[in-house]
Amino acid sequence: MANLSPNQRTKLEALWRSMPSRMRAGLYGAAQAAGAEDPQSRELLEVFEELEALMTEPAGDLAKAYLFEPLRALTAEPASVPPSKYRFSPDDLSKMWGWLGRQIAKDLVEEARKCRKPASDPVWHDFRARAAAALAEAVARADRVPKDMTALDKRFGPDCRSMLHDAIDLLRFSERIEAVMLDIPAVVEDFDPELCEQVRAQHEQLMADAPESAVWYLLLVMGRLTSPWQIFRVVEKIGRRGDDLVVSKTELAAIGDTVLADTGYFSAKLKHPPADRAEAELYFQVFSRYVGYSTGMVKEFGIRKDGRWGRSLFGLRAEASTNVEKVMEKIPLALDAGLPEPRRGKSGRIIPAQLPPTAAIERATGLLYFLHRAREHANAAAIASAQKRIYDQAERRMQDAGKMLVDLVADSSGQSRVSAEECLAIVADLLDAAGSSEAAELLRRRGVAAAA
Repeated sequence: MANLSPNQRTKLEALWRSMPSRMRAGLYGAAQAAGAEDPQSRELLEVFEELEALMTEPAGDLAKAYLFEPLRALTAEPASVPPSKYRFSPDDLSKMWGWLGRQIAKDLVEEARKCRKPASDPVWHDFRARAAAALAEAVARADRVPKDMTALDKRFGPDCRSMLHDAIDLLRFSERIEAVMLDIPAVVEDFDPELCEQVRAQHEQLMADAPESAVWYLLLVMGRLTSPWQIFRVVEKIGRRGDDLVVSKTELAAIGDTVLADTGYFSAKLKHPPADRAEAELYFQVFSRYVGYSTGMVKEFGIRKDGRWGRSLFGLRAEASTNVEKVMEKIPLALDAGLPEPRRGKSGRIIPAQLPPTAAIERATGLLYFLHRAREHANAAAIASAQKRIYDQAERRMQDAGKMLVDLVADSSGQSRVSAEECLAIVADLLDAAGSSEAAELLRRRGVAAAA
């Protein structure tokens, strides 16, 4: 179409747009089939490709998302995901886009916004390579010129070099990384030997062709594993060792460091006790994830206690166990506030308890739920003794309270009975939360019988 006048191009485009999609597809397919042997058909195919491209809208505001697609898997709000899934914030991408568009690559951004090709088209890899080159040149210039360095720090914040260099690598090698990631399922339930060998071979090829992209490949694969610690299966194959003596000192150390960082992320979230059942369910999920990481590292790889990874891991384990025990130790006080415990006076008469505040009941419910569920990982988390001791004490208190409330229901009437029945229902619900469903149901039946 380069030889056509603007008027001719406009008329040809209008004709192409007026055709039914089936007709356009037929013409395109015929030219494509004949293009292998006929030069004129090849030229016609190029015309059809240009016309078809004009049928789509320009990327416009989507250009930013298309350009930074290789960064998407590692983009999130800070602290919202574990470190293995975070390297860039949405704000980082917006600032890079603005920097490219207003200062260091205006023409590139303008071309990208006008591009009518979909994000999967190879032209976007070219845009990314150009963006990487522009960013790299600007960062290098900032390292040489104090004024530019000040401006860079003001734009992105201090210690931004690492983030920018990571973005440059992912953009520069986007085509190569995208090609090898096509063979990796979006979600990997089990990193089986066949897939593990495939990743090892691809990593070896990347190390030969583009070494800087190889570790990113492993990190992106790790992000698709439901059990990220299984990445050590391929680390063992690549490093040709089953322990961290040498591997933790090579480029593969970034993988182990990331798994450790994830472990620390989940461990840190165990400091804050849940305030109700919903928070307790989330707290238990975090606890389960932490246990998976901390035991998975040792199971999948030879982590030496006196090695760099070992010292960090066992330090995290000690901290997490302490934090979880502190949360469980809050249960007696939570029961003081949320468990309606009658008491016996000197005469032996049962004195009713006040109906607890709703917030206190919810807090006790959440803590008891976690105490019960924590038994699943008690040994792995080194909290078995504390969990059993606190659980036994809590269960005994609830059962004792239930027995006295049954007697109160039987011996009272009017509003006093109504209050006793409400308290009995609370105790039964707390027993349910603590996993003592049979005891809770028995208590409810005894309460009904007492009121009959």
